[in-house]
Amino acid sequence: MYSTNETIKFMMAKIFFTLADFRFQVMTEAYPSHYHGINTLEIHFIKKGSGTVIINNTEYKVNNNWFYVIPSFVSHTQIPDKNNPLEKYSIYLLIDKTRGFENYLPLLDRYYIGEDIYNTVAFFDLLLNEFQNKKFGYNEIVVSCFKSIIVNLLRNVKIEEKKESNWKIDSIQFQIEETMLNEFQNITIEALANKFYMSVRELQRYLKENYKKTFNELKKEARMSYASNKLIYSDLSIAEIAENCGYSSLEHFSYAFKEYYKISPLKYRQERKKTT
Repeated sequence: MYSTNETIKFMMAKIFFTLADFRFQVMTEAYPSHYHGINTLEIHFIKKGSGTVIINNTEYKVNNNWFYVIPSFVSHTQIPDKNNPLEKYSIYLLIDKTRGFENYLPLLDRYYIGEDIYNTVAFFDLLLNEFQNKKFGYNEIVVSCFKSIIVNLLRNVKIEEKKESNWKIDSIQFQIEETMLNEFQNITIEALANKFYMSVRELQRYLKENYKKTFNELKKEARMSYASNKLIYSDLSIAEIAENCGYSSLEHFSYAFKEYYKISPLKYRQERKKTT
């Protein structure tokens, strides 16, 4: 997997974008369902492979040259076909002001999934090459690629809806979401607050304002999303899943799972387990 740690800022049609992450990866396992906080836009592009994308509990089959675009608060996950892994690009953007050309705005408040007809893969490949090699002038080429990708995406979308909103940028959202995805087992609110030099009270207020949830609700949501994913798409035992979720006992995990999904982990697995 390649992932950049650089911050790139650019503007299109008086909309300000900040790149929080650009990555290329080969997915061989299902990814837990998750969503992103306020004022974010995540652009995914399937270069090769096939699989299923689930957006707001709706399943879509994807193949080569498919876009799917995720705005704030839209749950999504990706499940690659076992014999044809997903090779995909992802761009995670933070949005500042959207007082620009109205035909750029619809992507900021609804998800989109569809096949690309403009050979946008060439711009993604060029982006990866520029980030990896960093030759003279690469920043200008990178910004040009981002703009070209967004233009091609909007040409694919063909939306003429008019909408105007105010957005505010927040650079710590991506890090909070990454923490909840990768450290949900044992992360504490004190440890998370320390990452951003915030008090616990400040972090609690921040989470309420940006995610409409408490820290404990977000942590439980992350644990349950992981457990659901592994019950359906893995052969791990329920005890192993409970341990991986950070629960001290199988009984504690089973109680929490049933309280969340209104069904036991065993019955959940029996009813939903799929083969891909």
